[in-house]
Amino acid sequence: MKKFVLAVAFAVATLPLFGLVAPALADSPGQLSNGPDNYKVRNVTQNGAYGRSTSAACNETVKYSIILANSDFGLLKDLTVKANLASGAINASAINANGDTTAVDGSVTVNLAQGSLVYQKGTSVRITSDGQTRTPLPDGITAGGVNVGELKGSTQIFVQFEAKVNCPEKPPVTINVCELATKKIVTIKESDFDSKKYTKDLALCSETPTPPTTPPVIGTSIPNTGAEGLAALTAGVSGLGAAAHQLYIRRRK
Repeated sequence: MKKFVLAVAFAVATLPLFGLVAPALADSPGQLSNGPDNYKVRNVTQNGAYGRSTSAACNETVKYSIILANSDFGLLKDLTVKANLASGAINASAINANGDTTAVDGSVTVNLAQGSLVYQKGTSVRITSDGQTRTPLPDGITAGGVNVGELKGSTQIFVQFEAKVNCPEKPPVTINVCELATKKIVTIKESDFDSKKYTKDLALCSETPTPPTTPPVIGTSIPNTGAEGLAALTAGVSGLGAAAHQLYIRRRK
């Protein structure tokens, strides 16, 4: 008799409790919860800590870490995450047990002196809240978004991925300088400038025109072959012949 009374008392005591379970589940179909600390980033190259913002230089790598939490009891399906590297915006959405969409969004900041962020393929991963299980995710989180699977009620996970600062090489800057050895103006890379070889004072290489030189006259004057010159030549020959004739006569005597 005593056992029967205790059983009845237990049934009566628990009846309201079980009656509350179904409405509680119906009112908790699944809901993504949000907070500013759910979105963080760090500089991997500099071994920096996670924060809402970080700075990065050319060729450095940064890692994004996103907390996705389900604050209700219902199961969330098709949990999708998308990130915009240029703006730092991150958003996530899922379908709850009632077939409704639940979504959250946030942002982080990566300060760049130059260049742009480029997603690193193969770095997206889903991690359990205790950090024990890591599941690789497809690439696409920075494109159309990536489906990370389901999220049970009252649980949370991490989604992480990496990006690298890409800085395209700029064409070298060139300058005109005066080459000290040749006194000529030449064009060189600005990085190759050496004050021992060049000067930026182009006036030192200004070209001064050199006046042409007249070659000296070598030899005698050109003989006169005109009428006067011919007469003088004939007279000279005649005189020379007469002298020779007189010398011949003297020798015969």
